[in-house]
Formats: sequence, structure tokens, C-alpha cells
Amino acid sequence: MKWLLRTWEEQLVAGLDRLLGFPRERKRFLKAHGYPLNLKNPTSFNEKICWKKIYDRNPLLPVIADKYRMREFVKEVLGAEAAERILMPLLAVASRPEDLDFDALPNQFVVKSNHGSGNNLIVKDKSSFDVAAFNKQANAWLREPYGIRNHEWAYTHVARKIMVEQLLLDASGGIPADYKFCMIHGQCEFIKLDNDRFNDFTSTLYDSRWNKLDVRWRRPQAAYTPPPQHLNEMLAVAEKLSEALDFIRVDFYVLGDRFYVGELTNYPVRGRGKFTPTQFDIDLGRKWHLGRQQGVHNGR
Repeated sequence: MKWLLRTWEEQLVAGLDRLLGFPRERKRFLKAHGYPLNLKNPTSFNEKICWKKIYDRNPLLPVIADKYRMREFVKEVLGAEAAERILMPLLAVASRPEDLDFDALPNQFVVKSNHGSGNNLIVKDKSSFDVAAFNKQANAWLREPYGIRNHEWAYTHVARKIMVEQLLLDASGGIPADYKFCMIHGQCEFIKLDNDRFNDFTSTLYDSRWNKLDVRWRRPQAAYTPPPQHLNEMLAVAEKLSEALDFIRVDFYVLGDRFYVGELTNYPVRGRGKFTPTQFDIDLGRKWHLGRQQGVHNGR
């Protein structure tokens, strides 16, 4: 019953926020960026992310937000053979964690929910994996009403599942670098390289030609890193996957001489990812024309 009460609470909070003109959303936005959120005439990149999550009802967005159904979208766009080469290897999927056969899995793997962010567990040694404890945790993930309180519409229309993927590690045994391609109207406007996410987390921005940008997005920047071996191929894939959308972020992992599509992201940092300098946020927003793929809703 607790999870049901939490869902009702989330819906009540979100409903009141919407009814009152999004004061809670506006307060969080102002705190994150230092300037007020304008939903009636959004101009900055982050304002348009907020507009998108509140008003955009493109039926493709829940498909993309679903880490499981996203795989079918990639296959439809790229073709099954090309997609299989770059999708993260999927080992199992189930609507209940109790239905997963962990005995049939390899010694190392990753388990995650398909409908939210941060609900994942890296297993490097199955012999120390507590299945009962995991089932309890995974069921808590499945009960989580992700997306409601922060108006992230796409997540609220995902049929929840637990996925198991192959664990891919770099040469040092760590999680591989994460390359996030920011795609606006099918063009890559910048690439965010995330390194060492579980320790000394850095985020470094580059343009599509791999020139380092003097822009900070939430976290410290690292020193210049050479471009990935398959940068042009990754750009081509990101362009194809973003063709039908006004905005999407295409996330890749690079491992040795291969790259993989990790996930597709509709609402980076819920529209609260602060850029320094702020002018970059404004300039980026000018390149994004809301309504090109769908009718613009007049926000309050």
C-alpha cells in the first residue's frame, strides 16, 4: 500500500503544480539557473527542455524513454543487422525480477529498470550476488512512479520491466567513457564526454568536429581527450536516430575499437543542467525551433 500512496502523492503534487501554473517547477528552475522559467515563450535550451517535458505529447517519446522498446526503434531506423552491432547486448528481460533466471546468466552483468534513471546495479561477481535482496530492490524500482512529480510525461507511459545487459568494461576494468550527442533538428550541436562517473566525475564538452568548448555543464571539465576512433560513424548514427525529432540526446559507450548505443534521452537533467556561461544556454536554445515536428502549446 505504501507504493500506491506514494503514487497518489506524486500525482497530487504534480497536479497542483500544473493547476497553479508550475510554481514548484519554476522555483527549481530559478534555483538551478539563476533566471526565471518562461514557458509561454521559452528561448533557452533548458527552458525548451522544460517545455518539452510538460507539453510535448509526441507518441514517439515514450518509446524512446523506454530502455527496452528503444531497441526496436533503433532497429527500425538503422536496420536490424546494423542495430545489433551497436546495441548493448541484452541477456534477459522480465516484468518481475522473480521471473529472471540468474543461474543462466554469466558471472558479470548489469541489471536495470527500463523506465527511469539511476535504477541499476553492476554485478561483477555473481557468486556474491544476493538474489533475494535484489528482488526486493528491483520491485521497489518497478513501483517507483518515475517522472510524475517532475512532469516528465514520456516516462509515465512506459510499461515497467527489469532488464539484464552484458557488463562491458574498459581495459582497466572500469565503466567505459560515455559520449552524449546533443541533437537538435537532426544536427549535433555538442558532445558531452563523461568520464569516471563513480569517482572523479568530469563532463567535457566538444563540438561535432571535436574542438573542446570553453563551457561547463554542471561538473568540472577534464583535460582534452582525443576523439573516439569512430566519431564520424557515431555522428552518422546519431543523425539517423534524431531525424524525426526536434531534440534528442543520443548516448554512446566507447569500448576499445567499438561503440554502443546506451540510451536515448528526452529530458537531460530535467531541464536543470546549468551551463557556464549562461549565454551558451541561450545560444543553444536559438537553434531549437519548437513546433517544427508538433504544434506548439501556449504555456503559462
